[in-house]
Amino acid sequence: MSTTVGFMMDLLRWDGWPNAAEWQAFWAFVTAVIALVAAIIALRQYRISVNSRLEQARPFVVVDFRFLGALYACIDVSNAGQTAARNIRFEWSERPVALDERSQEALDRAMVDGSIPFLAPGRKISYMLNRYDDDQNPTDLPRRYEVKAIYDGPAGDSWDSESVLDVDQWAATLVERDRYADVTSQLKKLAEAAHNQKQADEALTRAADSLNVHLEAGFRVQTARQRIQEEREARWKIQEERTARLFGSAQPANSPAGDDAPAAEGSDPIE
Repeated sequence: MSTTVGFMMDLLRWDGWPNAAEWQAFWAFVTAVIALVAAIIALRQYRISVNSRLEQARPFVVVDFRFLGALYACIDVSNAGQTAARNIRFEWSERPVALDERSQEALDRAMVDGSIPFLAPGRKISYMLNRYDDDQNPTDLPRRYEVKAIYDGPAGDSWDSESVLDVDQWAATLVERDRYADVTSQLKKLAEAAHNQKQADEALTRAADSLNVHLEAGFRVQTARQRIQEEREARWKIQEERTARLFGSAQPANSPAGDDAPAAEGSDPIE
């Protein structure tokens, strides 16, 4: 057996073939290389894991369109990240044009000339942009915006995200109705109906009061006329009674004496 092993060892010891020590050094080198590669891979995985956790923990600001009905477009600024975004600034490819002066001032103050100081995770801020209706508004309004949001994280790290706002992208799509806008519209209609009903009730009350005033005035006039007529009739009756008493008492004294009336005694007849 030992002879066979010795013979095999002699066969492996060719000229130029590594000996045992050299083989041991070679495999030690291979092991070191494999360990180095494994360490590099582990380090890379660690960095990917750290970056992934940082990405998950970072704030992420999204700028997008939101449509009210099929005409009005709003700009929504939302934080889809896990931490708060601070000092949010915006860089626009073209200055956004709002619907009216008040909306333009709000948009410029927060998203053009100024910034948004703080936006918590999951929160959203909306700004009215414009009405994209070719029948009502001119077609020269900007229809595509490229905006870059730059903001700071809780640890002071600076982050950025880019968004593309394209009106034509939504031109032929179905726009979901804004349920809050529908509720608001219905509430406005109910308020207007209640206001109109209140106005109608007030008008009816005023008409009833006016009619009552006219009726009372007519009743007072009629009562005054009736009282005047009664007073007049009473005066006429009193006057007739006075006249009757006057003529009744004066008739015997003024009645003429008849020819057959006897002459008073001791009086001479008148010749």
